[in-house]
Amino acid sequence: MTSVVSGLVTAALVVFLPRAVGATWSQVGVVLGGVSIGALAVLAVVWIAGLWAHSFVLAASLPGLTKRRGLTLSLTGSAVANVLPLGGAAGTALNFTMVRRWGFSARAFGGFLAVTTLLNVVSKLGVIAVALGLIPILHSASAFGPASLLFAPVLVAVVAGAWVLVDERAAVMIGGVLDKVFRRSRLKERLPRFRRSTLQLMRTGWRRMAAGMVAYLALQLALLWLCFHVLHVPLGLPILFTALAVERLLTLVPITPGSAGVVEVGTTAALVALGGDPAGVAAGLLLFRGFTYLMEIPVGGVLLAVWSWLQHRTKTEARQLEAVAG
Repeated sequence: MTSVVSGLVTAALVVFLPRAVGATWSQVGVVLGGVSIGALAVLAVVWIAGLWAHSFVLAASLPGLTKRRGLTLSLTGSAVANVLPLGGAAGTALNFTMVRRWGFSARAFGGFLAVTTLLNVVSKLGVIAVALGLIPILHSASAFGPASLLFAPVLVAVVAGAWVLVDERAAVMIGGVLDKVFRRSRLKERLPRFRRSTLQLMRTGWRRMAAGMVAYLALQLALLWLCFHVLHVPLGLPILFTALAVERLLTLVPITPGSAGVVEVGTTAALVALGGDPAGVAAGLLLFRGFTYLMEIPVGGVLLAVWSWLQHRTKTEARQLEAVAG
């Protein structure tokens, strides 16, 4: 039932996207019709380059993980998260299974998850903070103001996380409080351990993590700019950076799978408020999300199918060897 409701909400948001910003689907279609095959190929290369940059972050967060496997984790986890309500948990469970099959311990995956989640949230907040600083330049604080209200709870969570990393006593205290809320969670014991493993990972890999994350965000901004450029929709870089910040912020709101619909409507509305043409803005956002959200589903699905086939083949070969040895 939840899946049906979530799917209907997503479809409704996307279907009514042009109307929400004062355009029609026919107008959006005319703009999108101007994209050439060559332009799509260039966009695909930039999209893949961004994912490859992010694989450096994943590899640094789990010592021994190759960048190829990091890319596989990223795409397969995203494919699951993008099709299921609250699919982030399902994507994490899938990644845990894959990492364990590759020989990593549950503890190592816990540290990996803690570091990558922290870096993901901090990077989004960094983009949002810079965009907030651009508001006086853009002279349109009202466009970003309502969305920035969502910034507060995320900021509280990050401050709490930073406190845990700085002071082990905070980890024990917060873990104890969470144990009272979530009984039998044993976070009073686990949180300090996660703190130590997280700090160890960040001490040894922070340069690669920082470089990979900055490159990833820069390529995301480049992809967003190119999406509007190939559609001949003129928007300044400060405005596009603000759009990226709104998009990053709205992905933190898991109302629908991958925040689909919410991101498109919210980001398009912000761009229109900043002076963008409604049809052009809607087309550019749909093209951008076509890569950063939609394309992850079939590509990640294919990678998951290949991984499952390889696992099945490995098990079959192992059984055959056991039969011969027996």
